[in-house]
Order: sequence, then C-alpha cells, then structure tokens
Amino acid sequence: MKGFWNLTSTISLTLSILFLFGYDYEDVSAVPTRHLCRPEQRDALLQFKNEFQVLNSSVDSYCDYLNLIKKPHGKTESWMNNSDCCTWEGITCDAKSGEVIELDLSCSNLLGKLHSNSSLRKLHSLTTLNLSANGFSGEIMSSIRNLSHITSLNLSRNSFSEFNPSSIVDLSYLTSLDLSFNSFSGQIPSSIGNLSHLTYLDLNLNQITGKIPSSIGNLYNLDYLDLSGNDIVGEIPSSFGNLNQLTRLDVGLNRLNGSFPIALLNLTGLSYLRLFYNQFTGTIPHNITSLSKLSFFSASNNAFTGTLPSSLFTLPSMDTVDLSDNQLNGILEFGNISSPPKLRRLYVGNNKLRGPIPGTISKFTNLVELELSDYKTQGPVDFSIFSHLKSLAYLDISYLNTTTTIDLNDFLSYFKRLGLLDLSGNLVSITNKSPVPVPPLLYQLHLSGCGITEFPEFARSQYMSFLDISNNKIKGQVPGWLWRLPKLIYLNLSNNTFTGFENSTKLGLSSRFDLTSVNLQGG
Repeated sequence: MKGFWNLTSTISLTLSILFLFGYDYEDVSAVPTRHLCRPEQRDALLQFKNEFQVLNSSVDSYCDYLNLIKKPHGKTESWMNNSDCCTWEGITCDAKSGEVIELDLSCSNLLGKLHSNSSLRKLHSLTTLNLSANGFSGEIMSSIRNLSHITSLNLSRNSFSEFNPSSIVDLSYLTSLDLSFNSFSGQIPSSIGNLSHLTYLDLNLNQITGKIPSSIGNLYNLDYLDLSGNDIVGEIPSSFGNLNQLTRLDVGLNRLNGSFPIALLNLTGLSYLRLFYNQFTGTIPHNITSLSKLSFFSASNNAFTGTLPSSLFTLPSMDTVDLSDNQLNGILEFGNISSPPKLRRLYVGNNKLRGPIPGTISKFTNLVELELSDYKTQGPVDFSIFSHLKSLAYLDISYLNTTTTIDLNDFLSYFKRLGLLDLSGNLVSITNKSPVPVPPLLYQLHLSGCGITEFPEFARSQYMSFLDISNNKIKGQVPGWLWRLPKLIYLNLSNNTFTGFENSTKLGLSSRFDLTSVNLQGG
C-alpha cells in the first residue's frame, strides 16, 4: 500500500510540473522553421529562371538515361516566390549565413542563351555551379568571373560555342572544370595554366583547334585531364611530365603527332592513358612498364612501328591494352608468366605482327576480349591454345594467314560465354551431321571467305543478330528458319551458290535485309 501511495504522489507531482511549465515544453518541441534564404538571392534565382524557356522534356539523351531511375522534371518547378529558396530543388545554402553556395540545375530542361549581365553574379558566395545537360548556348557569360569563390564549374552537355577565357581564368579557386560536350572553338588559352588548384579538367568533344599550351604543365594538382574529341594538333608538351598527380589522361581523337611522349613516363601514378586516333609515329618505349599502376592503355589507330614490350601485358594492374590498327611488326611475345595475368582485354589486330601465336596466351585465363586479326602466323596454328580461355566473350582471329583448318565443331566446344566470333579469311570446316556445342549467348558470327560448303545450322541461335557467311561455297536453298530469328538485324549471304529460298520466305524479308547481292544459281 505504501508503494502505491508513493507511486501516485510521484505521478501527481510530475503532472503538476508539466502543467506549470507546459509553455516551455512547447517552445522546445515546436521551434518555428527559420527561413534561411536571403530575399535578394531568392529574387536573383527567380530572375535567372525567367531568362530561359523550360521545356517539357529533356534536351539531352544523357538525362533520358538518368530518367530511367528518376522521374523527369525541371528542377525549377519548385521555385516559388513565396517560399524559402534554400528548400528549392538544386539549391544548397550555408546553414549560418543563408547564402546560396551550390546551384545544381543539371538536366533541368532549360533552353536559351546566358546573358553577360546574368543575375547569377549576385550569388557572391557560390562555390558550386552545375548547368550541365541543358540547352544553353552562346558565350560563357562574363559574369561568371564575378563568382570569385567558385571551386566547381560544370557547363558540360550544352551548346556553348564561344570561348571567352577571361570568364574562367580569373576563378583562381577552381578545382573542377568541365566544359565537355559543347561546341567550343578556338585554342586553349595559355592563361589556363593560372588555375593552379585544378584537379579535374575536361574539354572532351568540342571543336578546339591549335596546339596544347605548355602552361597546362603548371597545373601540378591535376588528377584528371581529358582533351579528347577535338581538332588539336602538334605534340604533347614536355611540361606534361610535371603533372605527377595525374591518374587519368585522354588525348584521343585529335590530330596530335610526333613520337610517343616520353614525358608521360614520369607520371608514375597514371592508371588510364588513351592516345587513340591520332598521328603518333615511332616505337612504343619498352620502359612504358615504369607506369606500374597502368590499368588501361589505348594507342590504337596511329602509326606506331616496332615491336611490342612483352611485359606491358603482365603489369600487375593492367586490364585493357588496345594497340590495334598501327604498323607494329615483329613477333608477339608475352615473356615468362608464372601466374595468370589480370589482363581482360587485348587488341593487337590490323598490324604487321608475324610469327607463331605464343602458346603462353593460354595462361591469360582472365581474358574476356581478344583481337588478333591479320596476324601473319606464317605456318600451322594449334588452335587448342585457345581452349583455356574459358571467359572469352569476344574473339577475333580473322585472316591469320595459316594453312590450318579450324574444326568449328571442336573449336566452339571451348567456349561457354562467347558472344562474338570472327574467323573470316581462315579455313573452316563445319559438319551439320554431328551436334555443334553452340555457346548459348552467341549473337555475332563472321565466317566470310572460310571455304565452308554447308549452311551453318548452329547459327539458329535465339540471340543471333549479325551473320556474315559471304564469299563461301554454300549450295542449296537458304533455310526458312533464318528469317524467324527474332533478333537478326544484319545478314550477308553474298557470293555463294544458293539455288533459292526455302518455303518462298524471301518475299517477307525484303524489308529487313538487302538480298540483291545473293546470286541464285540454276534459275
């Protein structure tokens, strides 16, 4: 009983205290929301919004891809005059000052020209500006130079065409600058070297001309540099050797020339190097292996000559090597291999390589894609060396210049994941009478000029989309099942000796395939 009275007294006392001080409790639990946004910055944002047309759909396919995950809409839809701009989508404010510090209007369906007197200049504390993937055009507004605190500027995926260097080079605190996927023309200004805090610079896919300014070598903090997809000429400046923080460099798809830029060998942190589609000449230095962290190296479609550094393929981190479409010669060698290399993609086709295919290729068991086309083997080939490459999804060993016949019934049994196979220009035998172990995911088959005499029945794959059996000696009728392949989009039957189309199915297929080059024999 005593315990009961003590409990009752405690409850009554507690309720009395809550009643007496209830107003204080409500003050704590229902603190009114503070409107952070500064009125003049809200007005500046609304003025900026009204300078552009807001479309109902995205103006960039990149946004369409993102919209598969997120419902498409314009971010400025939430921008209302009577609300706190710090709650608007795409806006981030400083919690203490209420100043707008980040503006992200990427994929906002905005269309129009940026004005030189844009109201953005009133956002004095802005550190991040992202206007990517819209329909902005014209010159980069000079008012950007007033955003003196900005560290990240992304204007990619628009239609800017006029480059006003002074708008950007005064932004001394910039660490990230992305102007890719625009129509900027003219040369890269040498004053870009003044942006000494830059760690990320992307000028990919514009119309930039002229030479690379040596002043880029002053950007000691650069980690990422992409100049690809322009019309840049000349050589890579030796000052690039100063960029010892660089991990990714892409200068592909330009008109750069000269020998392999030796200065790049100083960049020991480099993991990604792309030089493809330029006019580089000379040899690839054997000490390229000093770039021990390299995982991706592409120098295809140049005019490199000489032999390949064998140790390049076995670098500890190497994942992809693409040296196709050059004038490399000599024998392909892989050196001594004690354990399976990590290499997953190797392309050395369309060169002048010769000699036997090294048997040590069988140790590259992690390979997913392999291209050795136009390799002059100059003798017999033991195709069983490929039987250990169980992970291959892409294999191009066309035009090997060998007298060895590939038994396709046996060869296909090596692979379970193969999707693309190109044996064109080699001698191939197929026997439809015995079962062919077709890789279940095979979708592209090139057997042009292989001397086959039977229509390959195993091509009856539900995934087959590309089939080339031209320039062979196949007789009889074109089978009717061919037209029922659900994914077939390319078919080349030319230069064979077909006599007709089974079940008169040709008529319904004329809209899908060009069959005019199929020469029918015997009427």
